[in-house]
Amino acid sequence: MKSKILKVDDEIELRGCDEEYVSAIFSIVNQQRSYLREWLPWVDVTKKEENTRDYMKSAHQLNMGGQQLNTWIFYQNRLCGAISFVRIDRVNNEGEIGYWLSKEVMGNGIMTKSCKRMIRYGFEQMGLNRIIIRVAAENQPSLAIPERLGLYFEGVMRKGLRIREAYHDLHLYSILRDEFGLK
Repeated sequence: MKSKILKVDDEIELRGCDEEYVSAIFSIVNQQRSYLREWLPWVDVTKKEENTRDYMKSAHQLNMGGQQLNTWIFYQNRLCGAISFVRIDRVNNEGEIGYWLSKEVMGNGIMTKSCKRMIRYGFEQMGLNRIIIRVAAENQPSLAIPERLGLYFEGVMRKGLRIREAYHDLHLYSILRDEFGLK
């Protein structure tokens, strides 16, 4: 199940789905459950390692089928999060990026650099024309990433995210191929 590695810089790599990462992923989720569950609805249903293994198998199939591109972020050779094209629309050549990062490595520019690399990959290798990022309006650290990268703020998707029994507004950001400097 090994996939290729996308190099971000000397310290950051994006690695494809591999079952050898299951324990490390589940460990991060389990140890940082209260932190991650604030904005990630899937955390509450990830109760045991087997849930992560099932997700990994599904992610691998979606990667192979071209519906998604799931990758794991490694910082200094240690797994610390994920960044993915969580939705790929081939009719409109649009991809949506989703991400999460371990609390202990925040503030090192990891996610901003990883997003930039995924955007470049989406335009150059996948032939996308438009890439979007949706972020909960109250999630300030996550909002800073598309803003820092210069993505265009398109508006608010009112109550577009359900976490447990509460609904949250989402900010929608986008970037087009010609805005990224690739004609």
